Amino acid sequence: MLIPQEQPYLQGLNSYYLLIDKFVEHLQGEIGSGCLYFKSSTQEILIYFDEQEILRGVVQNNTEHARLSPSLEPVLDELKQKNFRVTVFQLDPSAIFFWGQMPQFKRAKAELKSTDIQLPDLIFRLNRKKFSGFVHVRLTEKKEGALLFFNNGRRVGGSYSWGSGGLDPSDVTYNYLLKNLQKSPAIFSLGHFLAEDKSAASQGTVAQQASGDQVYFSNLDTALEEFLDHFTRLVQKKTKSDPIVLLKQQFVDKMDDYPFLDPFKAMFDYADGKVSFSKGAPQEKIAAAVVDCAWEVVEDKKLQKKFRAVLKKWDYKTALEERNIVVQR
Repeated sequence: MLIPQEQPYLQGLNSYYLLIDKFVEHLQGEIGSGCLYFKSSTQEILIYFDEQEILRGVVQNNTEHARLSPSLEPVLDELKQKNFRVTVFQLDPSAIFFWGQMPQFKRAKAELKSTDIQLPDLIFRLNRKKFSGFVHVRLTEKKEGALLFFNNGRRVGGSYSWGSGGLDPSDVTYNYLLKNLQKSPAIFSLGHFLAEDKSAASQGTVAQQASGDQVYFSNLDTALEEFLDHFTRLVQKKTKSDPIVLLKQQFVDKMDDYPFLDPFKAMFDYADGKVSFSKGAPQEKIAAAVVDCAWEVVEDKKLQKKFRAVLKKWDYKTALEERNIVVQR
């Protein structure tokens, strides 16, 4: 579940002592719009409301997908089964319909560290991929954080632990987050909004392994292109040789180990700084093989130390490492 990051309007309540339907009516008159968050050891519930009506109820049992309800009755049935801790968040009228009608989402299992990639760089890449979803920023040295929301790569607003309203679009609040990130490390986790009746993988902004449900926010093509760009720049600068010729010679030398690199099979190509895979090609296996062959060239030219130094500063290596591809050796 996604919970607003703002300071609660009320907290520390217990559902045992509340008549929920009456309590919601009271809040509608007092704060207008917002949400109630109920939490027990096995279940979480959200109720979104505005001044006029209940907009949505969300029920999620541990390890299960969330269930949505447009009315309060099914939620009240759940609340009768056990006691919950209750927190109330006030949301601006401009934000309540965003929260109340938020699409389902799928989280990326891998998290990123601000020491590996800076937030502006991450957002730049999400913009290029027309990403629709959120980035949850958790400052590791403070009990503060933010949820940044995106639509087709554009940042539409954020929910901040130091802010209010639930969907602040201002650059001032976002810049305050960037200022905090200069002082404190953070963890970034991502979630991709799912279009109705479509999986996250079909949207083209995350990749899904054929063998499981591991979801990645990052783009394999971009990561491999950046890796090869670092490789070619270093080899060309230090040896005056053509790094692409050396790399493709390695492809031929290692065809017994990596038959999918056989140029006659045309499963993979790298030209003009762009990688391309044929339809149905084992992309992650190819990427791992290309990285290995690049390292063979680096080691042959005795450039290991310099290449490690280059890759240490590369903030997008996580996109390969989260796929179990060994980037540094």
